[in-house]
Amino acid sequence: MEALLICPAERLEVNALSETAPLVNLRVFGKPLAHHWLEHFASRGAKEIKILASDRPEQVRNIIGNGARWGLRVEIIPESRELNCDEAAKKYYKSETSSNAPELVALMDHLPGFPEYKFFESYAGFFSALQFCFSQSPARTRVGVKEIKPGVWVGMRTQISPRAKLVAPCWIGENVLIKPDAVIGPMAILENGVAVENAATIYDSWVGPQTFAGSLIQMKDSLALGNTLVNFQSNSVAKIPDEFLLCALEHRPRRLRTGNIFGRLCALFVIAFTSPFALFAILKAKLQGHRVLRPRRAIAPQADFSEDPPTITYYEFANVSGWWRRWPQLWNVAKGDFTWIGNRPLTPVEAGKLSNEFERLWLAAPIGLISQGDAEGCAELSSDEARAHASFYAAQANRRLDCRIFFRALKRLFTANPAVVTSNGETERVLSTARVVIR
Repeated sequence: MEALLICPAERLEVNALSETAPLVNLRVFGKPLAHHWLEHFASRGAKEIKILASDRPEQVRNIIGNGARWGLRVEIIPESRELNCDEAAKKYYKSETSSNAPELVALMDHLPGFPEYKFFESYAGFFSALQFCFSQSPARTRVGVKEIKPGVWVGMRTQISPRAKLVAPCWIGENVLIKPDAVIGPMAILENGVAVENAATIYDSWVGPQTFAGSLIQMKDSLALGNTLVNFQSNSVAKIPDEFLLCALEHRPRRLRTGNIFGRLCALFVIAFTSPFALFAILKAKLQGHRVLRPRRAIAPQADFSEDPPTITYYEFANVSGWWRRWPQLWNVAKGDFTWIGNRPLTPVEAGKLSNEFERLWLAAPIGLISQGDAEGCAELSSDEARAHASFYAAQANRRLDCRIFFRALKRLFTANPAVVTSNGETERVLSTARVVIR
């Protein structure tokens, strides 16, 4: 089934929202507006989607790619102007006489399912649409968002000071930092990557992604995006010159380095303690004429999705199996690139096979020497069970879960014949009880 999506062109009524990117790239509840629509059409069974873009089509292409992450084939088609749905259907839809044709063409100026709540007719209308959609469960219950108390929804990897005050209703995205004595809500929406300084107050407002709100600032009836502040009641737009009050945070795909000093010191201790065994394995490989180390390349976990994510190079022993295969990765733990407990590394090819948002949570957790899949005995890295364990860990990671995974893996160390997956995906049986269930 084919579908057509039309990107809204620039709107003078909300010009401040499209200064740096097309309106369809604007993040709404943690995701670009275009992503909401692609997920919607993918769930309805669409396989091919044409996206008509008249405003900066190259930027639209950057956030969508070829659509593989949704299981779609997506083509971005530049247009000289914004077409309406009838014009687009006549120009591109092969079966415009079909009764289904109107349902397969959509202008992306609202969230799927809420056509009466347009985002881009006015600044006040934008916030009203957000407010209404927030009251509906589909806008809040995306994977990884938790209701930490009634009416307060918080995304993953967000740090909120115990001294901050959250007043329902409010929605806080991923990787948000809220400092002590800040007051958030009621009716505050903070997108991904927002930083709120001490004693700032934000209510009846929307704060766009990667925006810094300074200490003691008070934001009401406002839209903030970078250093642009809009009062949607008076329809006034101001540029804030003082970066200590309001500014755009520099956005770079960043690798997650979450290994604490204790874990890194433990890795160094284990390296020193087990080095004689490693030297024996190295000498054996040399004498037999085998290579010692096999380089591997893995996608580096990031705070936000990137079409071109950075990679990490790590090594494993090429001539041993089981636990000892991962011994060189203790150095990655000591450097802070890996943690003791996390999700196993994925190559770019393996990461490309993660087919939906839930599975892609795998990449939202640090790379670990031991994973939940290891502790549960998953023999195949690419299995549905392994993907479910990795996504669950990314969404629910805490110290108690880490301890449980560690001790379950330790228990399997002394369990006979655990299944192990080698680097090329073949399953082998470990006959020695001195080996652990490790990929």
